[in-house]
Amino acid sequence: MEENGVFNRLAAALPMDERKSLLEKLGAQAGTANQPLYNDADSLDAAGPMGPADLKKKYAALPWYSRLFFWFAGLFRGKPPIQMFLNQQIARLGRLIEEQSPGIYDYEHDLLLPAFHRKASNLKESARFFYDALDMSVNRDKGAFYAFLASLEIEDIHRRLLAETDPQRLAERHPDADNAVLRALALEAMDECITSITDEQRAVMYYNVRTLHYLKELSAFLFDRLLVSFSIRKARQGAAPQENGLACSAHLVNNYLRNLNNILYSLKDAPPLTLLESLFIFILQDKAGTPEFNMEEEMTALLTQAQQALTVIRTFNKTVPLNRILRCAEKDMSILPKPVSGGEDWFSLYKEYWKHTVEEQFNVYLYKRRKEELMADFRDFFKSAKLQAVNAAAITEPKEGIPLQGAFGLSFLKAFHSAVFLPDLDPVLRPLLKESRAEFSEAYNTLFKIDTHISRFKGDVSDTGELGKRYAAALMDMSSLSVKRHKLQLVENEAADEAAKISGHIRNSLISMVRVLGGILTESPDDSVSIAIKTLTRTLELMDKITVMEAG
Repeated sequence: MEENGVFNRLAAALPMDERKSLLEKLGAQAGTANQPLYNDADSLDAAGPMGPADLKKKYAALPWYSRLFFWFAGLFRGKPPIQMFLNQQIARLGRLIEEQSPGIYDYEHDLLLPAFHRKASNLKESARFFYDALDMSVNRDKGAFYAFLASLEIEDIHRRLLAETDPQRLAERHPDADNAVLRALALEAMDECITSITDEQRAVMYYNVRTLHYLKELSAFLFDRLLVSFSIRKARQGAAPQENGLACSAHLVNNYLRNLNNILYSLKDAPPLTLLESLFIFILQDKAGTPEFNMEEEMTALLTQAQQALTVIRTFNKTVPLNRILRCAEKDMSILPKPVSGGEDWFSLYKEYWKHTVEEQFNVYLYKRRKEELMADFRDFFKSAKLQAVNAAAITEPKEGIPLQGAFGLSFLKAFHSAVFLPDLDPVLRPLLKESRAEFSEAYNTLFKIDTHISRFKGDVSDTGELGKRYAAALMDMSSLSVKRHKLQLVENEAADEAAKISGHIRNSLISMVRVLGGILTESPDDSVSIAIKTLTRTLELMDKITVMEAG
């Protein structure tokens, strides 16, 4: 699983104590990063919400002469008096906007002015920082990110999950349990740990995840569509200098304004430092292995960028009365921003991640156990000769090359060729070539050239080989994550297919050789041929065990 790989790699590179220490250092440098981004009093206090019922109450509370004035005004305009009262309230709000936020909105002509365009452009650029950060973290591996964040926010649960689902510890506590029982015990322990998450801990995680969602909504907002609606406006005679330039009808883009209003209202508070730290670590994971990499310096630089982006968001909310503009543009004093929904699925995704993690832990555990058993068999069979890895990574081991299903099997065959076939079998088989059928010759040639086949494959998956180059190019691909993964998977599958093809061809040759030697032994008993058959049969048995082990 890619998610497990990301989480384990990051956890190994930055243990919990180091993360806490780093968090403390970031906290000392955070400055104004934790100040609220959105203040209800600054943005929503003008006249308050005024729905139909509120409007009637306020109108009814007016002095009789004010109501009489609106009655006469309505009579001349052909409108109900209460509508004339509403128009007055909206006009007052419009003048208040122009007075307190000059250059932002022209109420009389319902125009968003150049200052609005500039501030929206700045907001777009700042939101872009979080778009890139989210794309390299949450969007890359959502389950891994939630688990990584939870390792700090609900540390006790995280430590329990690691300890109580560990296959090795379970096997030591239940020595008589088979693999199926151990797996069930691990899943049961996982359920108990996750069920014990308190309401307070859930609330903390939910708050973080919702903040992530709001940042994602803001960074993905269609700023370009809003900004492209502005056009150069010819200066009106007597217009203030700040009103000349790009302008746009607020009513024309009211849907965008409503959406942006809801997002900014939802993103009231700055992201917690634990959340920012987790984001930054995911961002830096690809750079962490480079020479002269300094985690603290890199994190501080990212925190500075985040603070700058948050300052722009905070400033926009203070200087652009978006909700008031919407009320004027839509002639509706009841308009209020609505919280954006999202993030409710974090718990199910977190649980699903750990379920897959437990399954993967057991796959690795069983792989290692079977491998240890095989290695014990190999010691006698290979006369202490060591296996040599091919230039690709086994599927459950650190990925130093192309993750390859079948790498261990090829290593076994390479060792078989040098430690068993050439010294023990070749002296017996070679003299039989002249007297045997074509089937024997073909099988012998395949077995004799095992090292050649594997060396050719090693070259193909190496950094300079065709598959290796394609894999490296896919790793550097700047396309979307799904496209990149698809390209990597294609190369991995092709390499695995080629490895399986080589192993399958050699296995068929071993079977053919055993069959032909069996016929020779029937016609002419020979101890050396009998020993060769036993050796070849044992080779096939070990190959079958390897196939089972690699299949998981």
